[in-house]
Amino acid sequence: MATILDRFNALWGRRNTAPPTVTSPDAKPAAPAVVTFTAQRDRRSRIADCRDMAADDPRAKQALATLARDATKGGVTLQITGPRADQAQAAADALFARVKLFARIDDWARLTFRDGDSFLEVGVAANGEIVELTRKPTLEMYRWSDDFDRFYDPAAAFYWTDRPTLNDVPPANATFFPDWQIIHARWDRDEGSRYGTPMFASARKAYKRMTQGELDISIRRKTRSGQRFVHILDGASAAEIEAYKAANKPALDDPFAAVSDFFSNRPGGLQVVQGDAHLSEIEDVKHHVQTFAVASPVPLELIGYGTDLNRDILEQKQDQYGDAIESVQGWLEAEFLLPLLERQWLMLGIWPDTLSVEFQWKQKKRPTPAGMKDMAAFAASIKAAGLLTDGTLLHMLATVLPDFDVDAEIAAIEAQEAEHAAQAAAQAAEMQRIAMNAMQAADNNDGNNDPANTDQASGAADATGTGLAGQKAAQ
Repeated sequence: MATILDRFNALWGRRNTAPPTVTSPDAKPAAPAVVTFTAQRDRRSRIADCRDMAADDPRAKQALATLARDATKGGVTLQITGPRADQAQAAADALFARVKLFARIDDWARLTFRDGDSFLEVGVAANGEIVELTRKPTLEMYRWSDDFDRFYDPAAAFYWTDRPTLNDVPPANATFFPDWQIIHARWDRDEGSRYGTPMFASARKAYKRMTQGELDISIRRKTRSGQRFVHILDGASAAEIEAYKAANKPALDDPFAAVSDFFSNRPGGLQVVQGDAHLSEIEDVKHHVQTFAVASPVPLELIGYGTDLNRDILEQKQDQYGDAIESVQGWLEAEFLLPLLERQWLMLGIWPDTLSVEFQWKQKKRPTPAGMKDMAAFAASIKAAGLLTDGTLLHMLATVLPDFDVDAEIAAIEAQEAEHAAQAAAQAAEMQRIAMNAMQAADNNDGNNDPANTDQASGAADATGTGLAGQKAAQ
């Protein structure tokens, strides 16, 4: 009996069917006789260096955390169109709630910026729902593909091993994963390459120069910043100098004395030798700091460097940083959100290729009262002109209101419209009842005014009058 994994493997293979290549033979690599150092070693060293940066330097750590937080802070809403869009929307909302996506995606983004790659394993329940996502160790997961990044076997697209490999051949004890079971997010990936690139990989040389320069500054400041004194004793012999030093030993040996007294019976005095007057000349180290910071889109002024701040340049940097945030959000959609949604929809029997998904990220800044007033005026003018529907306006407002629940507002509007429709129907039924009663009353009045009815009434009245007159005459 086929299991859910067999069924999903069939669906995934059907969706990812591609014509066979004819430009190169489909051959898997074989283990060489002599182990050769390949890109695996370079990748491991790059990741190790970048991890050391994030662990030891607060600038690198804060840059990674700031970028991940700013890109994901507001959250995202989905607009899905196509067949079974309502079912797909409900499945997406339930999926995000089960895996606690918005509480974890900033951490996934930060670790991907640091390592260049993230491998998320999909955990599926028997009913086809994705119930968990676990991040696998970056340096123990490998992508088994050729030089053009095409899988040799989609059923064994990734493998895990805790033994470092120095070539592209998986060891005998490797654990394999199919293509659909691993979501491989790659940062700054070159086309055709297997893996991404850590954000600070290109800043490793600048980081070494920066840290060495800062260490040199600290050593030079410690050894050359203090004052020195020259004790002058005219004509003193060596024995007399030694006697002078012994007599003033308490003052000479006390490095913490603010005021010291020296005693001598010979002409001369003390000359003060100032410390290094060029300790503040650190322009070379500043250059290395700025070069190191270029690797991240986060301006240094936003994470603690405010000396000699130029407001005009900072405004331009903030604009560029805003553009970078939009680019990072697009990367999150392509590397994390869309692959996750496609897997969930396939497992529930919804064909992803028939759906169109639009992601709308909310702003991380809360609007000011003036901004709220402008947004309200804008929404009122658009609604009055009839250019957009209420749902579209609400989705637009959700991009600038971090805590705005679009689905709840749309549901409230639909409930209000249903209530108004019910009230209108009740009023129409009441008006119809009143109209029917009025028509019936009019028909009754018309019957009373009929000539035949009038003649019959007159004859009855005449008969009644004659009878009364005969009774009076008899009396």
